[in-house]
Amino acid sequence: MDSRSTQIKIGSLLLDPKNTRIPPGRRSENQRKLLHQLLEHEDVKSLAASIAKLGLFANERLVVMPVGRRFVVLEGNRRLAAIKLLLNPELAPTSAQVRYFRSLSAKADLASLGKIDVAIVADRLSAAPIIAAVHTGDSKRRWSSLQQARFYQELIDEGLDPSDVSDQLGVSLAQVRSYLRTEKLHRIALRLDLKPDIRKRVEDAKFPLTTLERFIESQVGRKFLGIELDDEKGFRGVVHSDRFKAVLSQVVSDVTKSGITRKINDTTGFRNYINEAEELLPETKKRGSFDPDTMLEDGQDDAPSEQEPPAKKVKKRTVSKPSPSVVPRGFVCGATDGKVSSLFKEIRSLKIADQRNSTGVMLRVLMDVALWTYIKKEGHDKAICDHFDKQRKRRRNNADWTPPLRDMISYCVEKRVFQGMTADGYKSVRSLASKDGNYFITIDGFNEFTHNPYVTPTEGDLRALWSRAEPMLEIILN
Repeated sequence: MDSRSTQIKIGSLLLDPKNTRIPPGRRSENQRKLLHQLLEHEDVKSLAASIAKLGLFANERLVVMPVGRRFVVLEGNRRLAAIKLLLNPELAPTSAQVRYFRSLSAKADLASLGKIDVAIVADRLSAAPIIAAVHTGDSKRRWSSLQQARFYQELIDEGLDPSDVSDQLGVSLAQVRSYLRTEKLHRIALRLDLKPDIRKRVEDAKFPLTTLERFIESQVGRKFLGIELDDEKGFRGVVHSDRFKAVLSQVVSDVTKSGITRKINDTTGFRNYINEAEELLPETKKRGSFDPDTMLEDGQDDAPSEQEPPAKKVKKRTVSKPSPSVVPRGFVCGATDGKVSSLFKEIRSLKIADQRNSTGVMLRVLMDVALWTYIKKEGHDKAICDHFDKQRKRRRNNADWTPPLRDMISYCVEKRVFQGMTADGYKSVRSLASKDGNYFITIDGFNEFTHNPYVTPTEGDLRALWSRAEPMLEIILN
């Protein structure tokens, strides 16, 4: 991150109207409203109490960008809100809060808060890597899944494409795309006519976005929603838009209630849930299709800020067409093992649109061979065989026996064998080992396709399976 450090007066610092912590529908160009939103939802009171007692830590500089003669805070909005309330308790919205911040203010070293250390960057994109390091991955101040998803989408809005975000932030392209798909579905949900109490829970930063993600990743869940995966748009509609809106409204309402996560752990659970939900849906047209982007075109999520001038238009790169094979464009195999390298070249040569069955079989073989080769190279082969063949019965009859692919993945995730893999990467790969033969984007579902002549994967299924496995493939193929 290119930046310069200096000290700036608090009065010259502005809260960010595009702060990821604030839901798009509640953002404002009004600084006091922004402060009140942070105070209501982000535990500014506890932070203010800590600052009043201990002061600001030298290693926690705010990251700001210039806007005219003032500066918008891109990282550190909660700290700025806390400091403003300590310096001026009357900014709080209620008399009880004013009294609370007055009592803290009396204990604080206010002179040290009038001018604070900041790092100045040129624009939002320049600050993205440090913000990601602070709030995503294994960070101690990690955002909720919904806030992370909004952050990735805002980088797309700034002119990046998913591969740019992946490269700049050091996260897998599969993870970025998964967040973007689910964030889009959540944004559409906020355009629906939801009951006020439901809308409030859907807007909340703690909304369980990962539960909504299950509907996108599950073939049964996607069919219920009426969507199919799409590389360019994330997903596309294959039912009438009225049907989709009715189903999505029911789903997000149910997601806000406790207990639904346990209901949809597998395909049977999904089907039981869907049977119950179907009875609650209104009558709508079912046949049709829709473009999810058109549902987001009317109106804007963010009101323009009076403080921040319109950003310079970043010319978006022409989005390249999806790779003709299941292997994403730009994915490189650096494996030195001849068999692994040969298998990778073969699967990359297959056109997924015309050769789905061959692609599925080859992907299964590639994962099996490459993972076992990696396990041997890292010296875990004896340990994993001993783990799954404690009595050595299998190896007595077959000296070359190896555990099934799902068992190898489960072991490698449990023992943290994949060097350099992030927590989100392990989460993605762990889901591959889920025991559900009816759920294609798992190894059991994959096996069902391989051995069942009546099961054929869709192109979207195959690409989704690659995406889920990509954090592992990036390691075992290099």
